[in-house]
Amino acid sequence: MNKIFFACVTLLFVASCHTKKEFKLPDVLPENSIYNLTSEWKTQEGETVQLKNFGGKINVAAMIFTACRSACPRITADLQRIDAGLKNKHKSDVRFLLISMDPERDTPEKLKKFALDHKLDLSRWTLLTGNADDVMEIANVLDVRFKASKENGIDHSNIIHVIDPSGVIVHQQVGLAIEPDETLRAIEKLYE
Repeated sequence: MNKIFFACVTLLFVASCHTKKEFKLPDVLPENSIYNLTSEWKTQEGETVQLKNFGGKINVAAMIFTACRSACPRITADLQRIDAGLKNKHKSDVRFLLISMDPERDTPEKLKKFALDHKLDLSRWTLLTGNADDVMEIANVLDVRFKASKENGIDHSNIIHVIDPSGVIVHQQVGLAIEPDETLRAIEKLYE
């Protein structure tokens, strides 16, 4: 009987030492938090949100446009590789944001189709579209450069951002088809 009692107490002690880290949006945001932006966005479901609605979680974000046939599908695949590389215990803490840089064409309906075509888990992935001024503002904050190109496309930077629960960019993965190890380490570091 004493052995069973001791085993139960030991198990409870070990379990209490490995409690899951709780993330939350701080009452006072850091000056460099993207959640200080007051722009309004439409999700792939047509809901109106602000960026601060995504606070309190780790966000992995990138800017794309749905008509893109080269870099944007690759960026999306890179995000999916990051998602696949997450430890299962962290999946509920990490969200993925795809922000359109083409607000004229990327309606919520087009974003939803893009999400379905790429088999994105919409319980953890959100696609956003906004007006041209808000898109330019978030692009500047995320350091994403883009401009219209020939063939009705957009030339743009290829950057994936890890954003901490308070809205501060803590890591950028620059380029396409990059191994996600550094990005996964940046996410893991937020649990320390």
